[in-house]
Amino acid sequence: MPNPPRPTAAADEERVIELHLPSRLGYEKVAMDTASAMAKRMGFAAERVDSLRTAVSEAVTNAIEHGNQHDAAMKVVVVFTGSDDGLIVDVADQGCKVLDQTVTDRQPDIHQVLHNDDKGGWGIWLIKELMDEVQFSVAPTGGNKLRMVIHLDR
Repeated sequence: MPNPPRPTAAADEERVIELHLPSRLGYEKVAMDTASAMAKRMGFAAERVDSLRTAVSEAVTNAIEHGNQHDAAMKVVVVFTGSDDGLIVDVADQGCKVLDQTVTDRQPDIHQVLHNDDKGGWGIWLIKELMDEVQFSVAPTGGNKLRMVIHLDR
């Protein structure tokens, strides 16, 4: 009996999509649409696709605003890697400002947000609520890197 066919290099390449986005608001939508298309192709439920879109939007927006500080010459690199059990999304900025670890652990204070004009501070918390795994590190470019994993429910 012959062995089953092995995945080709083309099949492996199809599981990885890499985006290099300018640090300008609006480009997070490109990453959101890519995440959505890939997740739908992998068979994610609509609710999980929506969660992924929101998390990717928050991550890319944070990289643009805080990491690269709106410097359009700096890129936000987003890498989507599909596997049999889920999708890994890496978002890296090229900024010089290393993410303060206390920011990644902070819970937003609803009372402060309601009584303050600045409605920020929810992005990282929201990402952690929506994704199955979240990890922060220093990117190879010297900036910040966020890895998000969403598992495919079978």
